[in-house]
Amino acid sequence: MAEVELNLLNIFALRTNKKNLLYEGQTVEEVIKKFVKEYKNLLDNNLLDKKKRKLNPQMVVLLNGKNVNNGKNVKTKVQDGDKIYISYPISGG
Repeated sequence: MAEVELNLLNIFALRTNKKNLLYEGQTVEEVIKKFVKEYKNLLDNNLLDKKKRKLNPQMVVLLNGKNVNNGKNVKTKVQDGDKIYISYPISGG
């Protein structure tokens, strides 16, 4: 298992009062699931799916700066020192 840093941006940092956390896992999905399990009581239905087991698919997930939040990409294997970022999607005009 790899040790990775999970960086919480915007609403995730505000809700958990954390900016980053260390987790061990084999894939991006496994790390995210550990985070959700630990903090689901602080996250609402806008951030999680209806069963509070996964992030809402609209959330942005990056692995070392690369977007991995769609389908198969969350199964990407992680390595020691990798950085995962999760964020609420923000747009402007």
